[in-house]
Amino acid sequence: MTQTEAGSKEWMPSRAAEFLCGQTERLVKGKSLTPAECQRIYDFCGVRPDYPQWRRFLVPLLSLLGLLSLVAAAVFFVAWNWADMPKMAKFALAELLVVALTVVVWWRWYDGLARSALLAAALSFGALFALYGQIYQTGADSWELFRAWLFVFLPLALIARQNSLWFCSWLLANLTFQLYYVTVSMSLMDSAAFDGLDYFPSTALYSYLIVQVLCLVTREVLALRAIKHNPKSWLASRWFSRVMAGFLLLMLTSIVAGNVSGWRYGSPHHFATALWLLVLLAGYFFYRYRHPDLCMLTLGTASGAAIGCVLIMQMFDSSYDVGGLFMLGCLMALWLAGCGALMLHWRRKLYENQPVEVSFTKVALLTEQLRRHNLLNQTQIEEIQQYDHSSHLPWYLRLTLGVGGWVAAMIILFLLILVLYVAGLLNDPNAATMIIPSLILALVAGGFLRAQGVSKHHIGLAWAIAATCGLCFGFCMLFEASWDMYFLVGSLCSLPVLAVMALAMADRTFRFMAVTAATFLLILSGNLLAGMYLPPVASFCVVSALIAVIVIFWLWIIREQINLTATAGAEAVSPLLWGIPSGLILQCFSGINSSLLFDFFWRPAGYFTLSTGTGAGIAAGLIIGCLYQTVVKKTSSAPLLLVAALLCGFAAYYAPGIGLGLWLLLMARYQGSQGVLAASGCFLALFVIDWYYFLGVSLLQKSLLMFVTGVALLALAFAAKKLIPARKEEAYANQ
Repeated sequence: MTQTEAGSKEWMPSRAAEFLCGQTERLVKGKSLTPAECQRIYDFCGVRPDYPQWRRFLVPLLSLLGLLSLVAAAVFFVAWNWADMPKMAKFALAELLVVALTVVVWWRWYDGLARSALLAAALSFGALFALYGQIYQTGADSWELFRAWLFVFLPLALIARQNSLWFCSWLLANLTFQLYYVTVSMSLMDSAAFDGLDYFPSTALYSYLIVQVLCLVTREVLALRAIKHNPKSWLASRWFSRVMAGFLLLMLTSIVAGNVSGWRYGSPHHFATALWLLVLLAGYFFYRYRHPDLCMLTLGTASGAAIGCVLIMQMFDSSYDVGGLFMLGCLMALWLAGCGALMLHWRRKLYENQPVEVSFTKVALLTEQLRRHNLLNQTQIEEIQQYDHSSHLPWYLRLTLGVGGWVAAMIILFLLILVLYVAGLLNDPNAATMIIPSLILALVAGGFLRAQGVSKHHIGLAWAIAATCGLCFGFCMLFEASWDMYFLVGSLCSLPVLAVMALAMADRTFRFMAVTAATFLLILSGNLLAGMYLPPVASFCVVSALIAVIVIFWLWIIREQINLTATAGAEAVSPLLWGIPSGLILQCFSGINSSLLFDFFWRPAGYFTLSTGTGAGIAAGLIIGCLYQTVVKKTSSAPLLLVAALLCGFAAYYAPGIGLGLWLLLMARYQGSQGVLAASGCFLALFVIDWYYFLGVSLLQKSLLMFVTGVALLALAFAAKKLIPARKEEAYANQ
């Protein structure tokens, strides 16, 4: 078996290869494997791509992104509502894109490019329908537009058999139904029939929920049948089922929460409450015993945790004394801790001694291939096999526990404030009032985080978050800052607190949060200081240089990741590797909404737009970092990364999130992580949506940028297919 066949699955490495390479990093940390040997394993498994593997990744990705960019450009252009262009010319431009995409589908029907073009063509019909309603002022409601669009998606989904097309069809059907009842309720506001979620009549709401349940059941039946008979089928994918289940539980949870709390108008929906209980019970027995799925169980537990918190709040709804509030906080904290412990219990029972959602058989097969090629010896294999996989949590469980940790941290701070209030220390508060109790919380958190057990670590995470928030607020109280300077003072005081707490708390998740917050606050405070004390041009250069240095440091960590794992600072590698881009992501979003952010904090004079400096800094950091790797390090894939840095830098200069999102997609392939790839794609989509609504430039400018980006991406996809070699002499084929 060749190197590529062993480690890769089409254009991304298999989950088994991704997981096994993560285990080899642990061997490097334990000194039982050298960084050079680990690098060879990465190359063999396809996690570190060579030129042919980059080609298999870049061609479909660039084609898809390019086509979607052209669709977005068409949507922005239609929304611009250019008045001077003739009607027929407007229709010709919109229809030309649809025709061109249809030709691509017909020309390359059995190619991956045709699948991307089919999705783009279906999306383009939305712009065409919107243009029709815009020009002729048909008076049609928005739900009619989505209904017509749905009638285009459904036959294409039936023909193409793609999860993406079925997901869009499901999404459009939901939008059509909900927008229809929004429209009807506006004209029948006083109708007694409307006693549901503001606008749903009870019969329609119940029917809607039942249809959602039936859709989920149908999708699961088809998925299980595909997993049994054809595991490589598109129906065997789990993400669509989980999205549908998450949406159903979100709807049911909001209705049941309204029933329990009495916060909604109208009579309670007892049927919805019964349906929620039925869905939870049926889901528990099915996903716990018949077809184990930790993600589905996590969604159900999160729903139960939310309803439990609402019930506890209702128990003390009329108790406004300190004792009642203290009991309320304690019960909610215990309830959240119990839900977290239940999820961790299911993790241990369902996937004991094996990774989650990774085929143990494929891991064993790949391990044997590594042994045959002398990349792992028997001792190293036994060390991998003896690893306790119960401490390895999937991303969705980490996310749920992280959100629960933040909620628990706020409850802990609330209880701390109650204790200080009872002790009379809030009558004349000072910095010591917050700093000393927060230090006590930090000591408790440190004890939990150094103890053995995943449950204790997540309890310690909540205490560490609470202690950090308390210390940041306490040190900020040392300085009597005016309101317009309070945000700057708070940011500067928080940076050393975050640094010290990240060093003191032995938890990767907390350190990731600390690095994310520190990156965001460092850029924001530096931006604020430069805008206050420097001329506009100088402040722009200083902040851009600061962001460029951060990006260059991040690229250095990526390049030296395996070597750094063998050093004393190995525990800092992962938090820095993912915390820095997360902070930059927050900075990109804040740049779009800078006017809202700094109006809230009394924006000081001289402060320039965040988006401009952020984009220039990201562009400079990417280009300088890749130039260094090309000229000095002379790595094999450096020229390809330099071209990518130039394109991403150009996009980042005008839209920081787009350039950063494109680079994160490349980094996801370099890391061989399907989860990072999905997260990067979601960030890119959310940024474009936010950019569309809130950035203060014209729709024409946005349209032109998306058009240029789309054409450039398609040109690069063509160049990648023609210039990057499709095959390479295998290093291990004859060994």
